[in-house]
Amino acid sequence: MAISSPLLEDIDLSGARGVLVNITAGFDLRLDEFETVGNTIRAFASDNATVVIGTSLDPDMNDELRVTVVATGIGMDKRPEITLVTNKQVQQPVLDRYQQHGMAPLTQEQKTVAKVVNDNTPQAAKEPDYLDIPAFLRKQAD
Repeated sequence: MAISSPLLEDIDLSGARGVLVNITAGFDLRLDEFETVGNTIRAFASDNATVVIGTSLDPDMNDELRVTVVATGIGMDKRPEITLVTNKQVQQPVLDRYQQHGMAPLTQEQKTVAKVVNDNTPQAAKEPDYLDIPAFLRKQAD
């Protein structure tokens, strides 16, 4: 694992403030594998860390996964223990989440649109506004 590499020796990555992660895998990369890497990174990074995760696909890597981690701000905010965060499915309606945060509940408004039926001005007599003509057509006319 990139987090516990023997090359790091005495370096502790817990509490990193900036983390750049690259996941290189074959076309068989599953979403749960991606989430496991993200949860592991989230477990050792600081709570207010900036984490950027990217993926690159290599067709030669079948059933393999390579994770490259670049961490900054190490040693500034020590965490006593590392816990793995698990993904949970939350079945909570959106309206309840708005009301939990003291916001007004969502309401659906219907706007009425008035349509002019009898416009006595002929269509050809109306001059189009300059900005109504797309830019590429204006440039061609010049």
